[in-house]
Amino acid sequence: MEIQFYDVWYEFDEWENVFDEYNESADVHFSLSDGSRWCASFFTYENLRSLVKKDAASGECLGGRYFYADKPIFIEKLDKELILAVLRDIIGEYGNGVRDLPKVLSDIFTRVDEE
Repeated sequence: MEIQFYDVWYEFDEWENVFDEYNESADVHFSLSDGSRWCASFFTYENLRSLVKKDAASGECLGGRYFYADKPIFIEKLDKELILAVLRDIIGEYGNGVRDLPKVLSDIFTRVDEE
């Protein structure tokens, strides 16, 4: 059974300026068929390199010697089709009953429908 995503929101749809899809990061919110709502933070590989370089110059993060983000997912580029493919792959791989899907979801994504 294919995983269905509903109400997918891409942070970059809100941006007024054109962005470099190979050097950027953005959040993506999505709902699953059970009604739960989740968030994933996507960083491109090039964006990680840019952030480390910026921190090296500014002295932040011990001069670029580490990077921290809560539950990041690294991808080649910010692209809606690629992002959906990544979500389907991650959730589909664990959604077939091999592992506890609710635990996997909470380990990889941030649940946003709980207060």
